[in-house]
Formats: sequence, structure tokens, C-alpha cells
Amino acid sequence: MSWFSNLVAAYDRMALKDESLLIPLNHWEQKSNVCIVLDSKGNFCGASQDRKAVRIRIPVTESSQHSRTGAVKINDAHALHEKLEYLSSLNDEKRLKYLSVLSAWCNYSPKLQSVFNYVSSGTIIEDLSRSGIKPDKDLFIRFSVIILNDETNLWEDPEIVVAWQRYCQIVSLHEEGLCQVTGEIAYLADKHAKGINWNASGAKLLSRNSENYVFKGRFIKEEEANSISVIASHKASAMLNYLIENYSYKCDKQAIIAWTIDDGTAQIDPFADSFSHGLYSMGVKTDSDKLIEASGELGVNFSKQPREALLGIGNAEKLKERRRVAVMAVDAATTGRMGITFYQDMRENEYLDRIIAWHASCNWWLYYGGKHYVSAPGVDRIIAAVYGEQKSENHEKIKKQARERLLHHIICGQPLDYSWIAAAVARASQPYSFSKLDGRWDKNKWLAAINVSCAMIKKYYVKEGFKLKLDKNCTDRSYLFGRLLAIADRFESYDRFLQEKKTEVAETDKRPTNAVRYMPMFASRPMRTWQIIIDHLHPCRLRLDSADWYQWQIDEIMCLFHPEDLNDKALDGKYLLGYSLQRMALKSENNEKIKEEINHEHDK
Repeated sequence: MSWFSNLVAAYDRMALKDESLLIPLNHWEQKSNVCIVLDSKGNFCGASQDRKAVRIRIPVTESSQHSRTGAVKINDAHALHEKLEYLSSLNDEKRLKYLSVLSAWCNYSPKLQSVFNYVSSGTIIEDLSRSGIKPDKDLFIRFSVIILNDETNLWEDPEIVVAWQRYCQIVSLHEEGLCQVTGEIAYLADKHAKGINWNASGAKLLSRNSENYVFKGRFIKEEEANSISVIASHKASAMLNYLIENYSYKCDKQAIIAWTIDDGTAQIDPFADSFSHGLYSMGVKTDSDKLIEASGELGVNFSKQPREALLGIGNAEKLKERRRVAVMAVDAATTGRMGITFYQDMRENEYLDRIIAWHASCNWWLYYGGKHYVSAPGVDRIIAAVYGEQKSENHEKIKKQARERLLHHIICGQPLDYSWIAAAVARASQPYSFSKLDGRWDKNKWLAAINVSCAMIKKYYVKEGFKLKLDKNCTDRSYLFGRLLAIADRFESYDRFLQEKKTEVAETDKRPTNAVRYMPMFASRPMRTWQIIIDHLHPCRLRLDSADWYQWQIDEIMCLFHPEDLNDKALDGKYLLGYSLQRMALKSENNEKIKEEINHEHDK
């Protein structure tokens, strides 16, 4: 179990740096919603209820941490902070179990004796009621004690932590044996932690299930089924809990994490877009000159930038130390069981190389915050481009499966599935499927879906070497048809802009052009649909002074077609690349400059 030993190693190294970040041995985390304050003799001083439950670290027994369901057991009460039903007359049997555990170690500190005296008095329900707190058996109570006018929160007191650990070492009933994780002789765990992922409730990642193995004759003794030491079990569980709670990429009960095995520090998010990583400090405004400049610079030298930026994030000096990185995905199919659905560990420079390769190949022009930038889209945007936005309860399940598949694409370098490309292209080719809350067409959302789809298409056809700048020499049939569609779209949009400017009606681009309206038909029957779109452009030719310039663009593209390609065969996703890049190239042209060129041509 390399993943288990890697978590143990990460815990040890991280504890050397800052032990307070990790859950101490023989402790676990629990949400508490009521705090009771006592004096040194155990007299009630007050109680307060939190509006939102707070997470605290509590001393636990093995039974109380791992198996509190079913009948009451000897040690199933927590050692200090507990539910009200264990502290009051609501359940006398559970209260006796709690007092039995606390009395065994309360002589380690007068603060513990104070709590023992108070719970023994049996007045907790009345005290809570007088404090305006409605007694409920599931209220989780934590204690604070005032000694010499100094109030101490017992869940934060290092003295209590050490006292409980010393007590556990003395009374341990575990058998010794060979730990299969550390290779050392140590006390072996009978049970393993639950609650590692708070979103997965009490799901366990590791279960011994030893009796079943013995029954089937696979082992002579139960311990042989899964001999992991108590300490190794706790360290791995605590480390994984820390990573999930602080650095994971969560979806429902699924959690995905990447960390450095050597010291437990989180690695860069494999799912973020390039812009979130700060890979490209140059946010490019839509100003024509800057757009042209950026297009040339990023289109030619783009592959160098993610490498330099990511190596900077990863700290190139540390790469020389050959640190190792682990990537893990865990998910819970039920409330009781959690499994590892993906695991890879590798050298840190290899991990960064794989992230770099993804960002350098699956990227496109994206628009955010008033700026254009080249970026690999974030995973959620890819999933939305393929499957659409959330519409049912099954969407979370789809997202989890998609994220696991993307791990194989990003971390393992597997090629994107064509089914995803086809689905993304099909959605982007349906402009009217993107709408606002009021039902109106959402152009920005549609264009964003096109851009994300283009990034995926560019990645899928990586061997064909499509660039981030319009290639006027590309003769790919779908690419050329996409360029034609962009020309027609721009032609009509510009004509509409001038007409609305004359009538002082600001409705520009709020209604789709005919080119956009016919896009679904164009993708499946391009030649026939192109004739329809051309016919709709006839009024624009009569009105627009620069109509000849647009016609020249169309003629230049038509000359690039092979005669046999001018047919009604359905287009592949590359038509979106041509559409997107031609659209950007047209936006960078200045309309006045177009008019000047046309007038100059007429004067010849």
C-alpha cells in the first residue's frame, strides 16, 4: 500500500514543521455546538450555543472513534467532550460508560477532575435549560474550565492532549505485531478511522473485515488479514483528513488532492485553468493593436510560458531535491465505505511536466474580466462544455466521473475521448441552447462554450499543430467552412450595427445573425446551408460600403478549397477553430482602415 506509507511519511515530515496543523495521536475532529464553562471544583459557570457548529479536536478511544453504532460497548464513549446523551440522565447506561472512561484518567489534570465532578452531579440538563438552551440528546458538548481566573478551552489545551496520549500508552490492549506499512513491530489496530472526509459522513477508507478472511480460510489469525499499527493508521488518516479539508478539489463525496510526499505540502491544482495559476500575467485588452500583438506573441512562444511559470510556482530549486508528488481521488459509494478511485505518485518535475503539457496543448483564447487571455480551461468549464449545466440530481455523479477521467488525461497523458469532443461540438453548434434566466439568448455563454470546445479540439488534434493565430494557408475543409461562417456573421453584424447607429437604436448583437441561426444546419449540411446564408447577405451588400472587402475575404477562402471538398458532408470540430480564429482576426481590423483600403482600391 504505497499510498498508505506515503501518507504516513508526509505526516511525520509535516509534524516536524508544524504539528499543530495535524490531528494529534489518539484524537479526532468533531463538530460541537455547545460550550459549558466550569470552575476548578466543577461548578457550573455558564453555557453558550453556537449558531454554527465549530470543529474541535477531541480525545477518543478506538471504539468511540470507529464504531459507535448499535449496542453500547465498553469504551464507545469519548473521553472528555461528548454528546448530551452521554453526559446526562437521558441515557443512564451511556452516562456510566462516559464516567468510567473519564474517571480512569481524570487524575492526570485538575481540569479533568472538574469535568468529572460536574457530570457526576447530574445537573447538566437543568443548567442548559436555565441558559436558554433546549436539551437535545445530539447536542455535542465541549468544556472550558476557569482556574485562578484563567479560562482554558480544554479542546485546545496541549496539557490535556499529552495527558490523554500518556494514558493511552499505559492502558493499550492492542497486540503487537509486524506493521505492513512501516515494517516495524508495533501495536496493531483493530479498527481504522472514519470521518476522514466530512462530506462523506462516517465512510471508512480502510476496513479490516478480518473475520470474513479467517472464515474463508485465507488466514489463520485475524491480525494477518490487515496488520497495520495503531500509529500508522492514525497518521495516514489524519494526513489525508488534513489534505482533503484544506486542499482538495471536492464534488459531493468525492475529493481529489495532490501533495508532496516528502513534506505533505499541497501541490498546484491540476484542474485549474492557466489564468488561475497566474501563468500569464499579460491580460490582453480587446484593443486592436494589443490583440494583434498578443496573438503573435502567445501564438508563437506560448509553449515556453507555462513551463517557466509553473517551474516558478513549483520552485525550481526544490526540483533538484527529487521530491515526489502523489495525486489521489477518493469517493464514497455508501455512507460506510470510501474507496480510492485514482492514485499516481511520481517525481515532482515529472508531475509539473504533465501539467505543463496539458496547459500548453489544451488551450485557447478565453475572455474574462474585460480581457482576452490564452488559457487551458478549468475542469468545471470543460465538463459544462461537454455535459451542459446542472439540470438534475445525476449531474453531480456525472461531474465526479468526468473529473476522474480528466485525471487520466492530465496526469497520465491519455488522449481526450472523441465522444467528449463530439458532445462539446454538438452543444456549441446549438446557439439557442444557451439562454439567460429570462429565456433570452445568452451570446456570451455561447461564445465561452465555443472557446472551451476549441481548446479541447486543439488538444485532440494536437498532431495537426493548430495554432492560436488564424492560419490563412490551412486547407482543411472544416476549418475553411468555419472561416466562411465567421465572415458571414461579421458581415451581417457590421451592417446591423451601422443601421442601428443611423436609427439610434442600440440593439447591436442582442439578436443572432442568420449565420448563427443556421449554425446547427451548417454543421451538418455546410454547402447547402452556405447558399442560404449567402442569399440572406444580399441586402447587406447593397447597403454596406465595405461589402467588397468582405466579398474578397470570402473569395480568398473559397480559393483554398479542394473542389471535392465543396460538398454537404458533415463538418468535424475543426470548423469551430476556423470560426473562432477568423472571428478574432476580424475584430482586430479597424473599420475605418477597411473603408480606406476599399476607397483606395476604387481609385486605382
